[in-house]
Amino acid sequence: MGSVVLKNVCKAYGETQVIRDVTLEIPDGEFCVLVGPSGCGKSTLLRMIAGLEEISGGTVAINQKDVTDVEPKMRDIAMVFQSYALYPQMTVRENMGFALKMAKLPKAEISQKVESTAELLGLGSLLERLPKDLSGGQRQRVAMGRAIVRNPQVFLFDEPLSNLDAKLRTQVRGEIRELHRRLKTTSVYVTHDQIEAMTMGQMIVVLREGRIEQVGSPLELYDRPANLFVAGFIGSPEINQLTGIVELRDQEFMLRLGDGSLLTLPPGMQLTDGQKVVYAIRPEQVNVVDESQQASSLKATITAIENTGSDMQLFCNTGGGRFTSVFKQRLNVSEGETVYLQPKQAGIHIFDAASGQRVACLG
Repeated sequence: MGSVVLKNVCKAYGETQVIRDVTLEIPDGEFCVLVGPSGCGKSTLLRMIAGLEEISGGTVAINQKDVTDVEPKMRDIAMVFQSYALYPQMTVRENMGFALKMAKLPKAEISQKVESTAELLGLGSLLERLPKDLSGGQRQRVAMGRAIVRNPQVFLFDEPLSNLDAKLRTQVRGEIRELHRRLKTTSVYVTHDQIEAMTMGQMIVVLREGRIEQVGSPLELYDRPANLFVAGFIGSPEINQLTGIVELRDQEFMLRLGDGSLLTLPPGMQLTDGQKVVYAIRPEQVNVVDESQQASSLKATITAIENTGSDMQLFCNTGGGRFTSVFKQRLNVSEGETVYLQPKQAGIHIFDAASGQRVACLG
């Protein structure tokens, strides 16, 4: 199998910079997810690894071999596209075996590879069907099967689930994870869906405007986001963000919110008096407390309640702005009621308001 190493990779279309000095190492056998908002450059980066986009600067190496100027067909990669890209006039068997036929492998070997891969993907009974006779999920399995039979060093996935409905996406997501567990082939997967990234990736690369914002495991990005962009992009519901000014009172740091109210900050954070910061806390990292604990909690007015059965979400207005909280238990509260929300200290993140970079975190 093979690692993928990008060094100072850039891509420009005329004066427009799309990828800006990206350096990244994806170890052999890793499942790496490139995630970010539309237009951040993730698909362009994937196509540069594949050789489908010429790079403007830097190098691309696969399995320690520089492939920067190597044709796509010589890179020993296989790509699965969003649109399936199946030949409509060919059967499932013919689609899956087409690349092997072009490589002039013996018919018996092609048949053996196609049939064993079809069994792996649950396509054994569909080999003689045409793509038009398959569901969306089945077509995507055929597209994956066509990649698997080639036994490449690297799999590249370009938003392969975006054409599927929500239930089918969840199912195929699990199938791709299981395939990677069995095959252990290095995989690079592009998605704009952060839930997809969190549930599939061993290694996640968060991109914004052609630059890497942070690289890490799903929990590293969730628990220790490097900046406000990552904190806001990873996690659903989105992390709460309250802007305020740090005040030092009796050797204790407080946060003065927009309406003048004060919130106690946990000890041990490296802050300075007068510093403008963004206080961030994830929706599940709060408790409802009584008024006697007001100094260490947020006074909040409930504007809406959503019950999903397993969770209860409260949407509130606080002195620092809007705030969302999620609870597993069902609280006896109603819209318009005032509650006190106490953030769990270990879940508090402080970011510099000007730069957006994390300056303090207890987690």
